[in-house]
Amino acid sequence: MRTVDVRLPSRRNAAAWAYVAAGTAMIVLYLLTSATARYMLPVMISGSVVFAVLAGVARNRPPSALPWCLFAAAMAPFAAADLIWGLYQAHDVEVPFPGVADMLYLGTYVLFTAGLVTLARQQSGRLHWAGLLDAGIVTLGFGTLTWAFIIAPYLRSELSAWPLAVTIAYPVTDLVLLSMAARLMLTTGTHTASFLLCLGWLVILLAADGLYYGTLATGTTIPEDVPEVGWMVSSLLLGAAALHSSVARPTRVARDQERLSRSRLTILIALTLMGPLIVLVNAGGIRDRPVNVTVIVGMMASLSLLLVLRIAFLARYAQGRAAEARTQAHALANSLREQEELQKQLSYQATHDPLTGLANRALLNERLESALARCSGTSAAGLLLLDLDGFKDVNDTLGHPVGDELLVDVAQRLMSRVREQDIVARLGGDEFALLVEGVDVITLRDYALRILDSFTDPFTLARGHTVRLSTSIGARSVAEPTPPTEALRDADAALYRAKTAGKNQVAFFESAKESASTTAQLARRTRRPP
Repeated sequence: MRTVDVRLPSRRNAAAWAYVAAGTAMIVLYLLTSATARYMLPVMISGSVVFAVLAGVARNRPPSALPWCLFAAAMAPFAAADLIWGLYQAHDVEVPFPGVADMLYLGTYVLFTAGLVTLARQQSGRLHWAGLLDAGIVTLGFGTLTWAFIIAPYLRSELSAWPLAVTIAYPVTDLVLLSMAARLMLTTGTHTASFLLCLGWLVILLAADGLYYGTLATGTTIPEDVPEVGWMVSSLLLGAAALHSSVARPTRVARDQERLSRSRLTILIALTLMGPLIVLVNAGGIRDRPVNVTVIVGMMASLSLLLVLRIAFLARYAQGRAAEARTQAHALANSLREQEELQKQLSYQATHDPLTGLANRALLNERLESALARCSGTSAAGLLLLDLDGFKDVNDTLGHPVGDELLVDVAQRLMSRVREQDIVARLGGDEFALLVEGVDVITLRDYALRILDSFTDPFTLARGHTVRLSTSIGARSVAEPTPPTEALRDADAALYRAKTAGKNQVAFFESAKESASTTAQLARRTRRPP
């Protein structure tokens, strides 16, 4: 993924913008004046780049000073070549070709290439083949245009071997610089202001070169100031790139270079079609020259191969992303299942006793509120509160671990004596509760006695302990909608009566007028231990 890191102007970058402003003023002066001294202005600009780059390196301390030192070294022969050209033009004398100036210019391009290679190597991150393939397609695409409109026309000229070699060397070195520019532009993820200025320098330099050599090859006439202004602007951008403080920030290789945006794909396909279009329109009569056709067909084949490889990388990238998406989907599904299970566990823990697994007081209150609200004369419910008799003695004599084991056995015995729809809850300590729906008062009494009878057999615990235990039960029958707090209070009052009456018995909550008859009936049906 590519990011653009361009910050607002600051005092630290004032030198860079002042340098650009001064250079721009010199370019305007070059265009407005007709004096012979104007030919020295390009020399001053190209020479100033040497000092601007060195000053920027000393001030901003980029991650690697070597590429910038190579750029500064390259601009020195460039300025010397400009001086030679300027002197010849000032004296209105034809510049010798090939001459010293040409050697200096070509040496400049060699140093530029070395600097760009070094700059590309300092990038941190893993370089993918996909980005290099894109750069190769761009280079071959423009290489086809260079061959058709610059190199091929020169080959058909009457130049001798040495001048022809020097002439062709210029577009060839431009293609090398273009390949490096494409590599940097297409594979770099972080585009700082300095990086963008550096790219601007390369693009304008190559555009000016292509305009100059293309017009010479085709015989087209343009004002000589047009490419000259392009070279001066490109030089200014290189100096500003070194002076800008963002040169100190390292650039990183773009992530997901295998991705192919629609705009990039369009450019790559257009460059691939350059060769067929040139042959189709017979640009420069190229079809009449088999050698040129052979070269263009070879470039077309190479471009097609690179494009196929690029699409293969794109397909592999798409498969990888699809597999990653599936993995993420599975992970998300597993995470959702785990979250659901965790929520169930948390909900269970919030509503159940951790020792016995029975419902706790919160769940009992919830079920009580729902059940008691539905009570009527034809659909009654019952609430039993149980308190174990002598449980404290078990804890004191045998220890709390044995007491906990006994509570678990009590819970299991209670669960085995109730219906599936009944609620058994542990309220805390040795106190339990049972909520029974759909029973009248007589059935509730039988139900309570059955629970009382379940404690007749002793409890056999681990380590050979045998414990006899009884329970006291307080019961409350509900035949009309009743608040849960009221039902619990009444059942608790009945439990207190059962405990004070001698334990191991059932006591029902009754109003004052029902108390006498019910007590006698309950006494006949209650069993006491022998």
